[in-house]
Amino acid sequence: MNNEMYLIHGEDYIKHIEEKTILYSMLKQIACKVAKLPSNRGNKNLSVLAKKTERIADKMFRSWGIPASYLCTADSDMLADLMENELIAPEDAGYYPIDDEDECEDEDECEAIAGFTEGFGSLMSEFNGLARSIFGDNVSVHIVIE
Repeated sequence: MNNEMYLIHGEDYIKHIEEKTILYSMLKQIACKVAKLPSNRGNKNLSVLAKKTERIADKMFRSWGIPASYLCTADSDMLADLMENELIAPEDAGYYPIDDEDECEDEDECEAIAGFTEGFGSLMSEFNGLARSIFGDNVSVHIVIE
């Protein structure tokens, strides 16, 4: 994926974590049920498969960084550290919400801001075209104004 970044809603991320834990819990339950089967030649291969699957599931669960206590409580507050490590706030990635309200006090100020914004947009479009002509189409230009 070339370390590409994507935006995801917090609710969707929590749902994704919940689905991972559900699948993990189901595998653990199946492995437990198979382990309780009486030993015989018919289920020996099934028992071996269940043990291997359980080891793989445990290894994967540890790699996800989900607190084990989350399996019991499903308290999304327990995911704060995980979310901080895995997710980037839109503002930290350079995305800022646009307010619907006008921030200028008078009409002259609004016109000046609109003119600057339009001119700046045209300038950035030209800059983007120039950068792509020099570096090719695989270039990405990010400007952060603080």
